[in-house]
Amino acid sequence: MVERGEVLLRLIRADDVPATNPLNQAYVFGLQATNQEIVAGARRSDGAFVFDFSLRVKPGANPARPVFTGRFASGPVADRFVYLSWRSVERGDYINRVKARFSGIDWTMVRQAQTADRPLTADMTGWRPGDPRKQVEWHLL
Repeated sequence: MVERGEVLLRLIRADDVPATNPLNQAYVFGLQATNQEIVAGARRSDGAFVFDFSLRVKPGANPARPVFTGRFASGPVADRFVYLSWRSVERGDYINRVKARFSGIDWTMVRQAQTADRPLTADMTGWRPGDPRKQVEWHLL
């Protein structure tokens, strides 16, 4: 059960292959925390990776838009997101990162997820760094 003032979230990605890796470096893949830690996802029987997490949610300057905070919430208040990241084992820097923006989540979706105790879910399969789509499609699982 999620705590009051929090919402469950889930990211899915079909594989852990970075969009680019020209030096063929070994990497770690996962959900990037704000302290730069990479948290691995669970692997489903079909091979896809699933990242389950929760964030605190509160009203912001625009009361119609929820503001997400917590261990994985990155970016400015008006454009919060979480990263799926591929970090080079050897160099320690990022090979690739993709953003799952929260701008498509409104209070109705937050309340539905809280009431159902189910995650808002986005599929990040095929997303690349700088992806022109920008807005992730979130839905209640």
